[in-house]
Amino acid sequence: MAAKKKRDPDYTLNIFHHYDEKTKRNVVVFLVQTTKIFVSFRYEILFDVEIDGHEINLRINGLHVPELLMPQSGPAQGRYDNINLDGLYTLTVMKQDKTVNEFSVLISPEQISIEHKPRGPFIVVSNDPVSFS
Repeated sequence: MAAKKKRDPDYTLNIFHHYDEKTKRNVVVFLVQTTKIFVSFRYEILFDVEIDGHEINLRINGLHVPELLMPQSGPAQGRYDNINLDGLYTLTVMKQDKTVNEFSVLISPEQISIEHKPRGPFIVVSNDPVSFS
């Protein structure tokens, strides 16, 4: 019997602290990106976030063509900011095909750490900050 080929992740999720210049507040950023690089446009990833107690549910709904059709290459991206997170959270991420990955994320005002990751996920979660241009 042939072994199953390990699939590469489809997405990355970076969770990190960021100072928002507009609101003058620190926020926790959830930045979802595709691992695939698009050469024509920087598509937007549509996703919903529901927070209930210490459970964060993130449902990826698909890609959206940007409103401003400027040629630009790069991964598709979606961003969600929150100012009220503190403690240990169960993060559940669901793709359009209903595949689910579950993580444990510890969020404090000083740092964010990924406490538990599933084996062979479709989305790689890290606390590495991403700079915005």
